[in-house]
Amino acid sequence: MATATVRNLCQLAATRHGLRTLRAATARENAASQKVLTKAGFVPVGPADPADVGGRPGTWYERHI
Repeated sequence: MATATVRNLCQLAATRHGLRTLRAATARENAASQKVLTKAGFVPVGPADPADVGGRPGTWYERHI
């Protein structure tokens, strides 16, 4: 359900808002969110500042749409 929702949001971002690239950050220990992003076509692109992920170390993911 989560992966389908993220994919739908990506489609909406492209068609309705004309966005070409989306970014999302997740905490390193949040394996479920990492899996959802990966299954939705996102790839890890680098570390996320803890301030961007609720005070925890994390990773930025990106998807070109």
